[in-house]
Amino acid sequence: MQTTQLSAPPSLGRLYVRAAGRAAADAVVRRRRPRDLPDRQVVVTGHRIPAEAVTAWRGAVGSADPADLPSVLVHTQVFGAAMELMADPEFPLPLPGLVHLSNTVLHHRPVPAETALRVTARAVGLVPHHAGTAVDVVVTVEGPGDDGEEALLWEGVSRYLAKGLHLSGLRPERPARPDFVPPTPTAQWRFGTGAGRRYAGVSGDWNPIHLTSVSARLFGMKGAIAHGMFLAARMLEGREPAGAGFRWHIDFEAPVVLPTTVAVRYEPRPDGGTRVCGWDARRRRPHFSGEITPLES
Repeated sequence: MQTTQLSAPPSLGRLYVRAAGRAAADAVVRRRRPRDLPDRQVVVTGHRIPAEAVTAWRGAVGSADPADLPSVLVHTQVFGAAMELMADPEFPLPLPGLVHLSNTVLHHRPVPAETALRVTARAVGLVPHHAGTAVDVVVTVEGPGDDGEEALLWEGVSRYLAKGLHLSGLRPERPARPDFVPPTPTAQWRFGTGAGRRYAGVSGDWNPIHLTSVSARLFGMKGAIAHGMFLAARMLEGREPAGAGFRWHIDFEAPVVLPTTVAVRYEPRPDGGTRVCGWDARRRRPHFSGEITPLES
């Protein structure tokens, strides 16, 4: 396997620009991308999540303990490694236009700020989808464990969809969707017009679909939409156990067009976990469903 070694995760903004330029050039010359994933991983060694990122998170998103960072804050600070992988011209799915379908994270141990970490990103599989082709991208974070030895602290799998691109020739049928019956909400989240820009400021994700209604409409959206990982951060706010040792998952459905109010329900499970769902109360459309569960010791 080819390994690309970096000393810091690259800027997401620069990667978006580079990928957009590559996609435009491909369209002009009608270049065909490879149909298989490259045998490549991106490794960032000695990466330190800066104290400034913790301060910015507190101002824009929620609470953050520098000794035990919020799970989604970790994601924002290491995801550049995955973006470097997906921005590669030899990656089979073009980065511009990818739709975020889901995230699963196992947060094994606390991830501290200002501590040397090893971040590894790799794509592990292409998945046929009724609307195109999806890819699973895995990011792992290693650092000092309880005994000071190198240990796996955090690992996440993000699934992205390239609409209309059927690489395998397989076109699974669209699964039947049961009618959504909104439950009784236990919370409401209000998102203002600038929510996407505010989260972009702390995450580095300046995708135009999140910034303004004008820029979002250029990419086929009805207006600026909230970042999926901002929804994940709100879902986890105040519910991450101290000392880590938990798993969370989120599936994204209808985009959250800004400004809006999202109705939310948290429902305890017998195993100590929590089910979560968020929806548009006026249109009765689900935005996401998720769960937070403790890891078995």
